[in-house]
Amino acid sequence: MKNNYMANKGMFFEKEVMMANNQYKERGIALIQKISTPWKVIREGKRITSAFPEGKSTLDFRGTVSEGISISFDCKETIEEKGLPLQNIEAHQIEYMKNATEVGEITFLLCFILPLNKRFYIPGEVAIYYWDRWQKNKRKHGYNYIPVKSMIEVKSRHGIVLDYLAALEVI
Repeated sequence: MKNNYMANKGMFFEKEVMMANNQYKERGIALIQKISTPWKVIREGKRITSAFPEGKSTLDFRGTVSEGISISFDCKETIEEKGLPLQNIEAHQIEYMKNATEVGEITFLLCFILPLNKRFYIPGEVAIYYWDRWQKNKRKHGYNYIPVKSMIEVKSRHGIVLDYLAALEVI
């Protein structure tokens, strides 16, 4: 039997983010789009036999906030109450965050913690810090997640379903 949670993991949360992106666009606050991962499709005649990502993507969303500030972020979802497990983040995503930060782009993660029914903003620098610490201390217990205390809760505000840009302090 297929696990429906795993099959639909993150879909509701991502739809909330996309709704917020539309609301930001309608208000002239930001233009943020989902970046699709390119896929290689293998066919036998008309039948698709296999499909796999062609390469590693950056982060799932990229855009510009009204004052010309570039942002990129990814959405994560977890059933862990204590925070975001670092294994939910890909190494290439951390690498992208490091490189983008060096050229002035603001990077972050948005995290939905299901048991708390809360959404959080995690600055890129915080994600990088915990990731690097985890890589150096993989055998030590307690270094394998970003704790909730290091996150900023995101709520609905000013008619925007999930006003995550409020955490940027640039609007």
